[in-house]
Amino acid sequence: MSKSYTPLDFKKRREWVIEDGGELFGTVGSFDWFVRQHRQELVDSGELIIRRGPGGSLVGPGFGDVAIGILQREARRIADVHAV
Repeated sequence: MSKSYTPLDFKKRREWVIEDGGELFGTVGSFDWFVRQHRQELVDSGELIIRRGPGGSLVGPGFGDVAIGILQREARRIADVHAV
């Protein structure tokens, strides 16, 4: 099932970090690092639109859920490695 968003559903990355991302990403820098590490998956999810220039990237309303899924997967992978 594909998501149906309008342009108004997206926020600029800085705005998203300030309003919605504080628990996951305390700074824009930590958000940017996460995006660099998982760029393709985030774009493929439809929750990140990469834009060049001063406007910056746009973040969809489900970005937090996608980020939590990625972080949980990474935590399980790390736990599995250390369990051996």
